[in-house]
Amino acid sequence: MEKKAIILIALLVLTGCAEKLTPEEQTYKEYCLSHNDAWMKMSELKDGRPTGITCYGCMPDDKNHICTLEQYQNWELEFG
Repeated sequence: MEKKAIILIALLVLTGCAEKLTPEEQTYKEYCLSHNDAWMKMSELKDGRPTGITCYGCMPDDKNHICTLEQYQNWELEFG
């Protein structure tokens, strides 16, 4: 009985901690990771400065965390 309770609690914790992404965010995540960049939830950064927006996004370098696929693709064209 005790083992079942531990398994149930672990499943509930893992389910609650899982990313809940929209289809667009999932597409962006896959694109980001396919370019060997980091995917995470944090404040958006532009040139090392937070913009105040927290989002799931891609981090192509240590000074930029980009919230949308379109912005990320523009960044790639300019800096990638």
